Amino acid sequence: MEITVIQHVPFEVPGLVTNWSKTHQHQLNVIKLFKNGGQLPKPEQVSFLIVLGGPMSANDDLPWIEPERQLIKDVVDSGKPMLGICLGAQQLAKVYGEAIVPTKKEVGFGPVTATQSAQSLFNAAGTYQVLHWHGEGFRLPQQADLLFTSHYWQYQGFKLGSAIGLQFHLESTPETLAALTSADADFIPGSAYADNAQQILSQTFDPNAALLLNQILDYLVTHPK
Repeated sequence: MEITVIQHVPFEVPGLVTNWSKTHQHQLNVIKLFKNGGQLPKPEQVSFLIVLGGPMSANDDLPWIEPERQLIKDVVDSGKPMLGICLGAQQLAKVYGEAIVPTKKEVGFGPVTATQSAQSLFNAAGTYQVLHWHGEGFRLPQQADLLFTSHYWQYQGFKLGSAIGLQFHLESTPETLAALTSADADFIPGSAYADNAQQILSQTFDPNAALLLNQILDYLVTHPK
């Protein structure tokens, strides 16, 4: 399968999604909006859509923001799998009528709790230590199933039809986190986790979080809408 990945900035990359795709012999087609002037693919060219994060807001007036939402809608309405990460998840929620609102800033590693839906759908464990990097969040779209929550923002993940949106970053690796921390250092102060860049970089990734990413991607590939 060819998987279309929308990348908004150089420092938020597919990361562990690339490892998973190689393991399963899927091909990643990474659309770098910051390089090609915002040229999005047509919906009929997409079999599986992944929309990554970025420092911009889903509320911003950028040339590609609304066309990206239309692409998400066309893909999900047709029953094709879609995964939104951070900004991608916010775009997904906005497509289906929910506001993107300021939240307590979560930057660094902190826990999320899996709901019964997440445990049932892809055998999620009860809690995970994951990387957060946001100061806005989505509300839960109507008819969506809540998948993950955290102490600081209750809507951390949801499933809607053939799509899953995650506010946090399961795709990150120590290498991609180093690039993110360097490029977006000004965003770190004021986090609920009160960590500085060095403290964030010194923490160990939860291996179960990487396993969860694989379980979610496997689920999206193998389960129709």
